[in-house]
Order: sequence, then C-alpha cells, then structure tokens
Amino acid sequence: MEKATELGVDVIVPLIGERSERRVYKTERAQRIALSATKQSLKARIPEIWEPVSVSSFVADAPQDDKGLAELPSCHSERSEESLKLIAYCFEEEDAPRISIREALEGYEGTSVTVLIGPEGDFSPEEARLALAQGYIPVHLGASRLRTETAAVTAAAAVYFRYMQ
Repeated sequence: MEKATELGVDVIVPLIGERSERRVYKTERAQRIALSATKQSLKARIPEIWEPVSVSSFVADAPQDDKGLAELPSCHSERSEESLKLIAYCFEEEDAPRISIREALEGYEGTSVTVLIGPEGDFSPEEARLALAQGYIPVHLGASRLRTETAAVTAAAAVYFRYMQ
C-alpha cells in the first residue's frame, strides 16, 4: 500500500482469489497508510482503495467499452484512452506465453494500465483463463518468484519507470 502510493498508483483493488490465504482485509487501515504515504511522497492525490472483491468478479464485471476493453474505475472514467490490461502469474500456459511488463508496455501510447497480481497461492488456472478471455495480457516479473507484496511493488515500479520524465 505504502510503496504503491509513493509510486503514484491511482487505484488499488484488493483481490480475493480461489487460492488466497488471507480473506480479511482492513480497508480503513489501508486508507490510513495510503494517506500517510501520499503526504510523505508529496503526491497530489490519494489512491482510491476499493473494498476487497473476488478475482472472478473483478475480471468478469469490469465495464466494457465499445471495443470490448475493460474500463478503469471512476477516477479514470473521464479518460477516453484504452487501458492496457496485464495479469502476472507464475505458471505457464501453452497457448498464452508470458512476456515481461516492459515488453507489454512497448509501443503502448496510453497511460492507463491495470495489473493483476496473484495472491500468495497464485491465481488459479481458471482465474487466469477468465482474465485472458477478457483481454488481459499474461506477464512475468522476472526470473525470481516474488511474494505478493514484492510483486505488486515491482509491477508498479515497472510502469512508473516507463512514464517517469
């Protein structure tokens, strides 16, 4: 929460997956951490923090634009650009090879990026397939297997460095 806020993430949606070990999330605590990190890092806006939602609900219920792309939450709704949708998981799917976030960002002209990070036990194959069917691009975060918290910061940093001036 703290590091993602410092890197300028606009929206944080805690996802509860089929393999999640943690099922209780304290949204108020997360909001306090985000507020503190916003002040410390001199960011102009506190990230929007959603209540936890299941992976399948988030992926399946995301509003679709006329091109079939999922739209981002309310703080991005005024933007007309397409969102780049990425999903990071640890296993390989034969029909959906993973690429690096850097490769996924190459040639992308927009600034709206959604990255799904798997829970402690990774996404289930069914959750990954659902995301892929909704247009998410499978990505990896390097050769190391990262803890969820580290993976989230790594993904946010990859996007941050892409747009940093």
